[in-house]
Amino acid sequence: MRKLLAVGVLGLASVLSGCGDSGIYGEYVNEQYSVRLDIEKDVIKFKDGVFNVKSWDETQKPVYIARTQNKDLGSWTFKIEKVKQGVVYQGVIFKKD
Repeated sequence: MRKLLAVGVLGLASVLSGCGDSGIYGEYVNEQYSVRLDIEKDVIKFKDGVFNVKSWDETQKPVYIARTQNKDLGSWTFKIEKVKQGVVYQGVIFKKD
């Protein structure tokens, strides 16, 4: 009975640890193109640009949509998909750095 209870507790703990979303914030790199993508709550740094995030749309998870503002490009929308390897932006996989 103890073994069954222990297995049940461990199973429940593993299920609960998988719940929730860690989000997509972090630093990513694409080695093929040598491009960095740094995603923070308030700013996205991509190539040489800094994009101030105006809002996030997380209703289509695992796809996150960031509406941003850039001083040179104006309004810009990032559609970023969270995948097992990291994130995908414009069809390119960026791995967690």
